[in-house]
Amino acid sequence: MKRALILIICALAASLMWGCFKDVVDYTNYHTAIYEQTTTNGSFKPATDVETYAYWVDTTEWSVMSWEDAVAHRITNKLTGETRENPDAYGTFNASEEYQSNIRLDRHISMIVMVCPQMQIYAYRKYELPENLADVYTKFYITSWRASHNSAGWRVVNQFYTPPVQE
Repeated sequence: MKRALILIICALAASLMWGCFKDVVDYTNYHTAIYEQTTTNGSFKPATDVETYAYWVDTTEWSVMSWEDAVAHRITNKLTGETRENPDAYGTFNASEEYQSNIRLDRHISMIVMVCPQMQIYAYRKYELPENLADVYTKFYITSWRASHNSAGWRVVNQFYTPPVQE
């Protein structure tokens, strides 16, 4: 009886230890399906050209200050005014896929930037790397008829927005 109990305890300990030796995923492939809408009542259509890049910085300290900066891949430190122009990661874009934009993130904190040249809109967000989540699939909606706004964690900037004329 005592011997059986010892065997059961050893087997249980071994099975619990097995979980300690699993591979830990320390990156995320961030996949985004991007949709565009040009009028208030228009339909959303898949984006055909969006650039994605990332910096290993926190958005509480860093920002994209203008459309020109977004296109030039330039971010600015809100406290010191320091600028950076070489992203730490670049995404890929394939208009024929459902999730057109893909970028690999492998730092604890990232600032993801998306630039839509056709609509002259850019967006950025902070992303905290989760443990053991190799792929994230998300959707992002760009609307040219809206002023700058926040949407699902993104700061969406429409620098060229003009309000409709009221008659």
